[in-house]
Amino acid sequence: MRLTSLRSKIFLLVGLTLLVVAVAVLLVTQRNVTRSVVASEQQAVRNVLNLLVRDSEARWGALLNDKILTVRNGRSHLVQLGATVRSVLDMFAEQVERRQITTTEAQDLAKKWINGLNLDKGRYAFVFNRDLIALASGKRELLGMSLATVKDFKGHDLAASAYQEARTTGQSFAIYRWPSLAGDGQGELRYAYFAYFEPWDWIFAITDSAREVSEQFDRRRNEMETAVSEALGSLRLADSGFAFILRDDDELVSPLPAMHAGMLDEREPESRSTLRDLLRRIPPPNGDIATFTFDSPEDKSDWEISASRFKPLGWTIVAAVPTDDLTRPATALRFRLGTIFLGVLGLSLLVAWAMSARITRPLQQLSDFARKLPEQDLSAAADIPDHIAQLPRKQPDEVGRLAATFIFMDQQLREKIASLVQETSSRERLQSELSIAHDIQMGLLPVPLEQSILDKIDLYATMLPAKEVGGDLYDYFLLNNGKLCFVIGDVSDKGVPAALFMAVTRTLVRACAEDETDPAQLMERVNNRLAENNPNLMFVTLILAVVDLESGELAWANAGHPPLCVLQRNGELRMLEGRSGPACGVQDGLPYRLFTAVLEPGETVLGYTDGVTEALNPAGELYGESRLFEFLARRPPADAQATTDALIRHVREFAHDTDQSDDITVIAAKRADP
Repeated sequence: MRLTSLRSKIFLLVGLTLLVVAVAVLLVTQRNVTRSVVASEQQAVRNVLNLLVRDSEARWGALLNDKILTVRNGRSHLVQLGATVRSVLDMFAEQVERRQITTTEAQDLAKKWINGLNLDKGRYAFVFNRDLIALASGKRELLGMSLATVKDFKGHDLAASAYQEARTTGQSFAIYRWPSLAGDGQGELRYAYFAYFEPWDWIFAITDSAREVSEQFDRRRNEMETAVSEALGSLRLADSGFAFILRDDDELVSPLPAMHAGMLDEREPESRSTLRDLLRRIPPPNGDIATFTFDSPEDKSDWEISASRFKPLGWTIVAAVPTDDLTRPATALRFRLGTIFLGVLGLSLLVAWAMSARITRPLQQLSDFARKLPEQDLSAAADIPDHIAQLPRKQPDEVGRLAATFIFMDQQLREKIASLVQETSSRERLQSELSIAHDIQMGLLPVPLEQSILDKIDLYATMLPAKEVGGDLYDYFLLNNGKLCFVIGDVSDKGVPAALFMAVTRTLVRACAEDETDPAQLMERVNNRLAENNPNLMFVTLILAVVDLESGELAWANAGHPPLCVLQRNGELRMLEGRSGPACGVQDGLPYRLFTAVLEPGETVLGYTDGVTEALNPAGELYGESRLFEFLARRPPADAQATTDALIRHVREFAHDTDQSDDITVIAAKRADP
């Protein structure tokens, strides 16, 4: 059939267009919608599993804290009893000094007193010498026994370790298992307080059974498992999914629903593996969730299994959801979308048929006007054709309003173009000034140290401003006494004000260091000068540290800044805790406390600003101190630049494409090996 009417052509064109678009959209979006909805359902299951893992972590933490508190109370009691024993030994030693009795007589009296010392609830005292021989004991079978073979809970020699530590620090604590007569390694678990008695080179100890602590821990754990089981019993994932917990000993903390009770021991038709076997193969916990599909022969359906290991409790936390539950919302959504598209198509055809004749001519005029609009010089005055200018008055409907909109758009485009030209010029000027400010700020950073200094201490620092200029600062320079001073700080703002405050702070530090080498006094002087004229109440957190290049002695003052970290040669991480005072610039006249430590050869001291720990990933999670300390603790020994670059790289990998919200500064100094 030949179409002779423009109205019919428009109607047919609109109808075919809408139909083609609807079909194309349905076909294109069908897969994407299914994938998105399934991914959303899977993410919901993972979120629930993550919540279960976090809940387990919290419960484990509370359980562990309760155990630690119980042990600490017991240790405190042992220390009190140890003080009593020491006072008696001091009394005997004092009698020897007064020559009232001989040393041998005094020691015999002390042994006799300890042998007869009756402590309740399985506690007793004993004494051994540097040969690790028990000289006296409230437990008779220990007398004369060698303690050299007894091991503590970490596998170290109990008596030897206690002797060395008590001689060095004055006291020691240990948990050990007293060997059983049967030699089966299942002896009584005990903990003890050891103290050194210098006049006779003795170690005296107060020991108590740890059975009550262990029994209380087991009781609390059973209560926790019961509570978790009750909570998971009412939890449903999607439509018919569920969660359960399997212990490493194959016992269930939370059972499966009755209708799926045998699911753990069902075998897949192809792999012939049971679900229990597949869960055993989950790798050790690394923060990830293992996901796999299990083909259940019982109900002839596929299940998506998500599981995570929680090592402290020996749990495997499992979420099981039928794959049909995951795709069912997508199927329903596709049906609703199809219905909506059909309704919109029918309505659009009716509207197109009714309005096509009326809007054809004005729309063509507007189309011509709009087509010519990009060819015009929008920086010149507006020249609207008469037939377009009269449309809002002649067509008091949607077409008229559309014409008015086109006219208004023309006016706005011309105004916006003029404004954009002006704003672009201003932005280019501001960007140029900020770029110059950035270059100036980078120029304020210290130059590398001389090689003769780097031979003694390897120092490297880096700063990444969040904007063109930032409020972080670092500096390092030699003092008049030959020691190396290094500084790291963070101003309470960002941008140009923070950069200016940073420059003032750095200048003050260097100026005050001309005649002051004590970090605490230097911090006090910098604080007083910053607080003198500070109308905007800005402040800076600051660490001033001074290291002796020969001895490694480190002195520092901390004004509200994150503490320094020391990477030891054995791979352990030591924190230089302690706050000398508040941030600088808040109030003048405040004293600051001095802290000291020794930087051993091969050790690296590292400072950072909160831009490291407050870095965000796309999920909105903070990088955090725990992730920082864990990364530093597992770092192999390396030079200062490698350590700093590795940390910055790790933070960027964590943040991924998330914009940097705060300045990041890191400084590291590694003392050279002898």
